[in-house]
Amino acid sequence: MSLTAVYRSVEVDDRPHRDLRLVPILGAAYAAAWLGDGQTGYPALLFWAGCGVVGAGLLIAGRVRHPAPTLRHDLRNDAPRTSPHPHTTTHPHTTTHRRTRTLAAACLIAAGAGTAATTRAIATHAGPLPRLAAARAQVAVDAVLTGDPRVLSSRHGPFAIVPVRVERVDGQRVRLPATVLASRPDDWRLLPSTRVHLTAGLRPARPDTPDAAALSVRRPPQILAGPTTLQRLAGRLRQGLRDACAGLPADPRGLLPGLVIGDVSQEPENLSAAFRVTGLSHLTAVSGENLAFVLAAAMPIARLAGLRGRFLTVSGLAIVVAFTLLARPDPSMVRASVMALLSLLLAAVGRRARGLPLLCAGGTLLLLFDPWLARSYGFALSLSATAGLFVLAPVWQRALADRGVPHRVAESLACTAAAEAWCLPVLVSLTAEITPWCIPANLLAEVFVGPATVLGAAALLASAVWLPLGRAVAWLAQWPTDGIVAVARTGAQLPGAAVSWPGGFGGSVLLLTIYALLFLTSAAVAPLKEAR
Repeated sequence: MSLTAVYRSVEVDDRPHRDLRLVPILGAAYAAAWLGDGQTGYPALLFWAGCGVVGAGLLIAGRVRHPAPTLRHDLRNDAPRTSPHPHTTTHPHTTTHRRTRTLAAACLIAAGAGTAATTRAIATHAGPLPRLAAARAQVAVDAVLTGDPRVLSSRHGPFAIVPVRVERVDGQRVRLPATVLASRPDDWRLLPSTRVHLTAGLRPARPDTPDAAALSVRRPPQILAGPTTLQRLAGRLRQGLRDACAGLPADPRGLLPGLVIGDVSQEPENLSAAFRVTGLSHLTAVSGENLAFVLAAAMPIARLAGLRGRFLTVSGLAIVVAFTLLARPDPSMVRASVMALLSLLLAAVGRRARGLPLLCAGGTLLLLFDPWLARSYGFALSLSATAGLFVLAPVWQRALADRGVPHRVAESLACTAAAEAWCLPVLVSLTAEITPWCIPANLLAEVFVGPATVLGAAALLASAVWLPLGRAVAWLAQWPTDGIVAVARTGAQLPGAAVSWPGGFGGSVLLLTIYALLFLTSAAVAPLKEAR
């Protein structure tokens, strides 16, 4: 789905003063998780414990200095002082008390995220599995698949990359992530949650992964237990969509499953490169766009079926979990799922879900649960794009509408430009290039994304019932999919499609400096324009 689907799925916070209390809390969680993951010493745990003590002290001090007003105090002298903004009323001590609570919460969250990250780093770098990997030992391993195998090519032939969770190594109990490098890909056509026993040669993991080791495997795995029922059902649906697309030309055959469920296993490499150059890669990274579409289609059906109240909320939660299993829990998908779950729970208790607080709450929870996400480019890009939609897109949309741009065009342009502006500092550090044609490409592709995704989802459901029907629907979905392919391939061939830029941290800082100069210039020019 297009970026505007995410923008429309959550209430835009257009109040004069937005609620930014959760922003420093997310920042504290992110910084602590990022720093803690690089620490393997126990002094780091003492530091995070100190952060927790500071946070608890601030909370206690805030309670002592600003006790909660009693009902009698409220009735006698508490005519709240009205702020200049109609949406808020404040007591004299409220601002200081809120800041103290926010700082205390940031310290406590930092302590939790830092402790989780450091504990994970100690287990990953100092446990039995990494020690055996450093010795390049040959071991017997029991493991559980945590993702789909990917087949890649090398000069020695094809090989499979399989994410696993190692649970036993030479009889010792462990629970650590690792990656299997298998020289016989056909032996690894397995689904996530499958338990296997294998003999592997260990080697140290790459430093840019959360793995404790890499496992080199040349023999077929011994299957100890098959996949769970849910994973088996999800695998059947994913395979059904691939089968429905099997008769299509190479580009739509590889792209359509990616649009619907993020399955890019058959996407041609040159098409993936064209998507990167034109800024369209987010279309096959299943996230909030797809989830918003699924909920928008499924929740009215649940209401028509008579579900109300808690039953409607439970059905929404089940839909989010089921789609996450179907599309696989990549960082962007998990971020979108947590935000959707929080939004449904807030709706169940009669609270409104505003975009930026919801994003900060979801991101903080995820960093506490999995601190490695702080070092994941996918997670950073997902947070950045979504923050751009919630922070910049409303402002730019109003500015364009004030200048006479039609509403739909203004919305699409603002969403695309805002998401790209927030993602670009992360992207340049990774790719060392800027893609000037990404905004026009996204605007053109948006025309085709909706029909292609809807028809692709219909093909997935139809193939589960009757494969010939699924193939017929996939044939219809081919045409809008071809439109997206044409936009990507044409844009990638235009002059200046990819402009070199300094990579790494320096490139990001340079771009952010340019952003700051543009902001200061516009802030200085705006009063002059109003005075004319």
